Amino acid sequence: MINNSPTTSDNRSVKNSHSQTEIPLSSENSTQVPKRQDSQVQTDIIEIKENIFAEYDVTSLSNFLKRVTPMVCSVLEKNSKSKAFDRFKLLSDVDSTSISCLHVLEKQLESEFCCSSISWNSVGTAIAAAYSSNDHKSWCEHSSSVDLWSLGRKDFDPKKPNLTLETDCCITYISFHPELPAVIVAGKLNGEILLWDISKEDDPLLASTEIAVFNHREPITGLHWITHYGKHNKINFVSCSLDGKILLWSYEDDTLKLDHGFVILAKQLPRNFLIKARKDNAEIGITSMTINSEDRNIFVIATEGGGIFQCVFDSLVPAPYTDFSPISLKSPMNMGFERHKGQVTSVQFSPFSRNIFLSAASDGELRIYSLLQPKPLLILQLPSGGISAAQWSPIRPLVLSCVSSNGQFHIWDLKIDEKSPTESIPLTVNRSSGLSLQNNKENPSQLATSSSDGTIQVWELSGSVLAVETGEELLLQSLSKDIE
Repeated sequence: MINNSPTTSDNRSVKNSHSQTEIPLSSENSTQVPKRQDSQVQTDIIEIKENIFAEYDVTSLSNFLKRVTPMVCSVLEKNSKSKAFDRFKLLSDVDSTSISCLHVLEKQLESEFCCSSISWNSVGTAIAAAYSSNDHKSWCEHSSSVDLWSLGRKDFDPKKPNLTLETDCCITYISFHPELPAVIVAGKLNGEILLWDISKEDDPLLASTEIAVFNHREPITGLHWITHYGKHNKINFVSCSLDGKILLWSYEDDTLKLDHGFVILAKQLPRNFLIKARKDNAEIGITSMTINSEDRNIFVIATEGGGIFQCVFDSLVPAPYTDFSPISLKSPMNMGFERHKGQVTSVQFSPFSRNIFLSAASDGELRIYSLLQPKPLLILQLPSGGISAAQWSPIRPLVLSCVSSNGQFHIWDLKIDEKSPTESIPLTVNRSSGLSLQNNKENPSQLATSSSDGTIQVWELSGSVLAVETGEELLLQSLSKDIE
């Protein structure tokens, strides 16, 4: 009902009216939840004691061990000699490296034989390997060989050489001719030198030296070719040996002719190079040799006891050599360098600088010298192991490579780091000692090493190792700019 009260004084009519709405609807709902109840239980701790002294039948165990021990030992010995996983590498060991192994060259050898020397031919398609025994109690009575693999042939087999040259004595050094790909020279443990032409299939032996008192009588430690401008077919080389002699040879009329010679005697060594010798004129063995790439009259030798000396081929200084010789032996030395603490295994002139050469020794040091001063310009120290062989890169002036006695292959990039190798990789799975190393000058991406287990590893280099950078040659020469 609506009631309107008057708000003014005027009288108004009023009327009653009604309205009706629907009754509101309502409903009730209920929900139910599950009842939960907590309860706890407790158990006693029972201590379990292991019976470490379990009962067993002693007689049965003894019989079992006697039965299986020979078989287990046989399998372990066989596995230790197996080379099935020589090139296998765990995924966890794979890292970013610029070195990969292309081939592992090997042949059936007796256990005491190793690959003593390797050499690439002049066109970089074949590699020769020489073998020598580690067991020499007196005269060498071993039958050895020089084996050749042609890597580019269709019938190439890493376990079967394409050619084998048999010898009656261990070979200590080999070298292919730098221009004639079929000519190779080899030096024996007894001092004899062999010259082959492998293009002659019937009889490849061209000539050999005789074993005489005036020739080499100790193992050959170096064979280096002497090239003549405009005379590409001439065969001339120089040899050095542990008997202290340096002899120059030429191949004429199917014979090796002795043209010139030098000898290193204890009496003529510098005063600061003290060495014990039974007599004043005792010969000092030569362990390595290198000829200057620009001035072919200059060469550097390393001697027993860690000595390094600069020498010249045109020396006229007579050597007080008392034994018989058909030629007059001279003394070639004119300067000595600071000696290594161990046996020097390699010396090599830089192919990019006339005055710079490197040396490596069993003391684990790689040294860079200048011909202009006796002290080394730079000394690089391996973390462990002695160095068996070392070489400059043929395309990068600041890159060196070496193999060590603990089975490692190292590459140094002096532009990146002068304290430690930039690349290090094991030569073999069993860490056999590295023995020799040779760059492939015609194909710089390949490099070969040999190890004491008789295998030859052919490596593929890539990435930064081959990336030639401008200014490296100037940086190498700047090492000695202060003394020039």
